[in-house]
Amino acid sequence: MPIRAVFFDWMNTLVRMEPNRHVLSAEVCQEFGVNLSERDALRGIYAAEEEMLGGRPLEWSPEENQEVYLRYNHRVLAEAGIPPPDRKTSLAMLRRFAERFKEVRFVVFDDVSPTLQWLRQRGFAIGLISNMPQPMEPVLDKLGLNNLLDFAVSPLDVNGKGKPEAPIFLEALRRSGVKPEEALHVGDEHFSDGTGARSVGITPVIIDRYELFASLREYHRITSLAELPALVDTLS
Repeated sequence: MPIRAVFFDWMNTLVRMEPNRHVLSAEVCQEFGVNLSERDALRGIYAAEEEMLGGRPLEWSPEENQEVYLRYNHRVLAEAGIPPPDRKTSLAMLRRFAERFKEVRFVVFDDVSPTLQWLRQRGFAIGLISNMPQPMEPVLDKLGLNNLLDFAVSPLDVNGKGKPEAPIFLEALRRSGVKPEEALHVGDEHFSDGTGARSVGITPVIIDRYELFASLREYHRITSLAELPALVDTLS
């Protein structure tokens, strides 16, 4: 059955952080004498994202429970074989992470606009499926992406349910008016994007921008959105 709709994840699919999250994480660790490379930080972030539903340091505030955020940071370090610091240091690092993350902004990848324009010219329905807990339209408008997407779905649209749960994918299907087998979902995380899309019958495509998953066989894999048009043609 031909592909009629393509959905996209947000972070590390359409946009990146500036400063990039793994770069900032490595810098904070260095401030505290923890020798974590940028690539190991990236691997650790992916590992933590796969295993935990919460705990991202950029979302922490002093009013929130610290434990889940500490566990997240310790999981990032564990991927590089680094034992967790003592609790006092860990809490200080968490506060510093949160402070530094206030500096970040979103930057659109260079391959996004040409790819979305190609899809639009070919008549595909194009949607964003994001776990960002906020209305996406103002952000998309600021970054010049509103006119290249037909819709954006976030947990705010489905009673707080984010990827990998089914409702957010089903809402994207409803808005696009296509069957699951007529849709692709492109994202960078195996669990939330890959498993989530497949669970409702959507074909997942993993974008591996940092080439961490070269041995991936479970899903279609691309390293740039520039590779997506050829894949769409093949799958159609």
